[in-house]
Amino acid sequence: MQELPTTKELTAFLVASKTLSFTSAAEELNVTQGAVSRQIIALESRLQTTLFQRQARGLTLTDKGKEFLPLIEQAVSQIQHAVSKVSADKNLIKLKAPSCITTWLLPKLMAFQQAHPEIDIELTSAINHSVNFSTEPFNAAICYGHAPQSAELTASLLFEEVLAPMCSPTLVANGKREMSAESMSQFTWLHATPDRSDWKLWLSKSGNPTKIFAAQNQHFATLDLAVSAALQGFGVAIGDTTLAKPDLDSQRLIMPTSQKVASGKGYFLVCPERHASPAMKLLVEWLVANHEQT
Repeated sequence: MQELPTTKELTAFLVASKTLSFTSAAEELNVTQGAVSRQIIALESRLQTTLFQRQARGLTLTDKGKEFLPLIEQAVSQIQHAVSKVSADKNLIKLKAPSCITTWLLPKLMAFQQAHPEIDIELTSAINHSVNFSTEPFNAAICYGHAPQSAELTASLLFEEVLAPMCSPTLVANGKREMSAESMSQFTWLHATPDRSDWKLWLSKSGNPTKIFAAQNQHFATLDLAVSAALQGFGVAIGDTTLAKPDLDSQRLIMPTSQKVASGKGYFLVCPERHASPAMKLLVEWLVANHEQT
């Protein structure tokens, strides 16, 4: 009987197939690039076939790799379903959420736990805004973007993203409001992404000239870091009005203009159908019903 691949080899293959990059797969799996490469080489050696074409631009699946991928995805899904069916703790929810939503989420989870003490929630915060239920140990996740199009997943909209400039009131002389984009460009603009897509999107959708940009710009890895810098008076960030509501209500942050734009994206609570337990349904209903709670 042919020796079966290890779970590490199959996990590396699944993530590398999605990212088409050993480096990106390593970041998602929290291992080194060399470790991912070694697992793929071991898997190819075990199968005696090449699964990836290594190219300067990245990876592509070979015909054998394309044939192997759906078979392994199906096998892993069946194993996860079996584990879920016999799991002793049906009231444990392992939830993954992006770090930028933690301040919004925690009060709701604490209130939920008080209302339903029989249900335990294990929260993991992460920088990335997506999840791969085939390779990550979660049975629910809050994802940013658009609702996933998969019959195997259920997605419930928590709230739509609405963006606006925001800053510390100490930054704007005399609390001046309704500043133009050009006036705001005298301050440092704080960006949550290296490509400055946050400010570009707001400028475009609010009818401002997209060529306007601040002389000073600071970039951060996440939205919460950019907004945190705004709270400390370092500049103006583009923030989500729902996530920033506590700081806006308390006047720790102000909006120097009333121009708000919907990005067309949102935050969704995503769960595989196989994990749609009564406890999970209660959590979904709670978060959707209390999305404006602060």
